[in-house]
Amino acid sequence: IAGIKRHLLERPTPSWYLSSALSAYGPEHWVTSSVSCGGRQQSPIDIVDQHARVGEEYQELQLDGFDNESSNKTWMKNTGKTVAILLKDDYFVSGAGLPGRFKAEKVEFHWGHSNGSAGSEHSISGRRFPV
Repeated sequence: IAGIKRHLLERPTPSWYLSSALSAYGPEHWVTSSVSCGGRQQSPIDIVDQHARVGEEYQELQLDGFDNESSNKTWMKNTGKTVAILLKDDYFVSGAGLPGRFKAEKVEFHWGHSNGSAGSEHSISGRRFPV
């Protein structure tokens, strides 16, 4: 076990690791690693308000299990930039155009300028908001 643990601790950081959106490895540089990482459908995205349309085919986002009391398995973690809530119970997200039902694993908060980030991952007409 110690050998495995040491191996995991010593492995180098992969070249694609996103340490900062502004770093040499940020999203704007991903296309240099793989052509499929280029194009206009990459995260984060800027939703241009005047061009946005609501599709009639999209239903509301469904949150299943979030009304249930959490067990002792769910916990909060200081990530160094924000707080993350690690969901160990059965919480699921579906609807809103998602192609299935997905198990939620984590909730993160993007505070904005108070924690050195610009706020939300995605933007609306170039503006980010604290979440």
